[in-house]
Amino acid sequence: MIRFLMFVQPTVKNLLLNFFLIHFAFQAIGQNKPELTDPFRLDYKDVYENTHYNQPLRPQVHYTPISGQIGDPTGLIRYKGKYHLFYMYDEWSKRRGDNKNWGHATSDDCIYWEQEPQITNSILDNKPGSGCGIIDWNNSLGLRTGVEKTMVVFYTDYGRGTSVAFSKDAGKTWVRHKKNPVIPIKQGTGGKSRDPLVFWYKPDQSWRMVQYESPGFAFYKSTNLTDWEFLSRIDGFFECPDFIEMPVDGNEENKKWVLIDGNGSYFLGDFDGTQFIKKGERHVLGEESIMTNHGGQDYYYTKDFYASQTWKQSYEGDGPFYQLASMWLGQPPTHNRVWSQQLTFPVELTLRTINKEVLLCRNPINEIKVLRYEAKSWKGITVKPNENPLEEIDGDVFEIISEIDLGKAKVIVFNIRGETVTYDVASQQLEFMKSKSKVSSRENKIKLRFIIDRNSVEIFANQGEVTFTRLFYPDPANMDLSLAAVGGAFKIDEMEVYRLESIWLKREQELGYHREVIKN
Repeated sequence: MIRFLMFVQPTVKNLLLNFFLIHFAFQAIGQNKPELTDPFRLDYKDVYENTHYNQPLRPQVHYTPISGQIGDPTGLIRYKGKYHLFYMYDEWSKRRGDNKNWGHATSDDCIYWEQEPQITNSILDNKPGSGCGIIDWNNSLGLRTGVEKTMVVFYTDYGRGTSVAFSKDAGKTWVRHKKNPVIPIKQGTGGKSRDPLVFWYKPDQSWRMVQYESPGFAFYKSTNLTDWEFLSRIDGFFECPDFIEMPVDGNEENKKWVLIDGNGSYFLGDFDGTQFIKKGERHVLGEESIMTNHGGQDYYYTKDFYASQTWKQSYEGDGPFYQLASMWLGQPPTHNRVWSQQLTFPVELTLRTINKEVLLCRNPINEIKVLRYEAKSWKGITVKPNENPLEEIDGDVFEIISEIDLGKAKVIVFNIRGETVTYDVASQQLEFMKSKSKVSSRENKIKLRFIIDRNSVEIFANQGEVTFTRLFYPDPANMDLSLAAVGGAFKIDEMEVYRLESIWLKREQELGYHREVIKN
């Protein structure tokens, strides 16, 4: 075989070498080919006939791969002005199975995305799990050889432990590190040691890692990104941590650390480089959470929101902090679509003092403005029962920004394609699709902002301290929007409604698919 390879072209040689490596890998585990056991496998013909993004329930302003199931954002890196998004992915399944890998996409603005080749291998990396990504700004790995800094991802190899892959060409090609695993699977965790999150700790010029080790998070330190020293642990957390130091009310002299759990809930506190000290109670995004039990450990899921991560803008881990999360279905898919699940719309995180309490706030990034067209606005109008200022508007993809003086109304009702959002004035409770949260009015006023996509609704209340993230599956024929008063009139201080253009128009044209031109 080696003599034969000496006489073929380099590209063909690489392909043949890959073939033989995989062939021998299969033989080493006692089989000639992998058994496909995934009951949610996609049909190749269906994928072929749907190489576009214009299906009835396909998200238009939320990222999805063109086929397959997307899960956790697993590595968010910004390098030379380009956003890199890595995510849990199976391109041939409606639920991650035989082809579970890390997908990859890039963007210049966090709005328009280009899907890149996946970067891991189901067999070699044992159907890898979640992790993170960084830029090796200071060449801690010692691998930099050219103009590009080394891009590094840390991922969960379920057969070995926390592992490293790196790229020396700005993310085009990836190599597994020879020292893998850098942290073997921990004994006593039931195999539940996963989801590493790595960040630079400026005070002592070294790296830190926080990862899930049942029943909580463990902290580590390294100077070279491959040798990790255990520091401390904190229990009562479950999966997919994010850890950020953020200014309060924009004051760089007053910062707090935020430790975010897999379900988006968080604690504020102090971090001395060794351990995190919680200050105050656990905060949730505002939604009612679902408690369940894994191996004797209670944890909470937030409806349709899971495994959030943020982009850090430099090695110092500074902002603006843009966050993505998985719109997690939480149950086996029952549909026949060629894609499954989606990511949230990118939001910017801030810490704000609200009613004398510091809270983590989420609001859509300003870049959403590039998607807006066909604007409608209202200012200073009274809405009486049985009136609907949105009566002449219909469609499926919108942004709504409203500030409402509650007046004499008992309930405010937005109806979005058959699903109702209600605000009860007396109890100050916001409710949508069984998600409930108190939203305090201020001077008898509330602010509600919506991002409405073909099969999801995201709601941001007041300063973004309360947010709802819900998947929904409306009747395709129902394109109605309405806003109504119950029990008395209210006043719209200000409201703007924008249609949002699809983020996929350019990509579809590249694929040879042309939808009807949008008319302003």
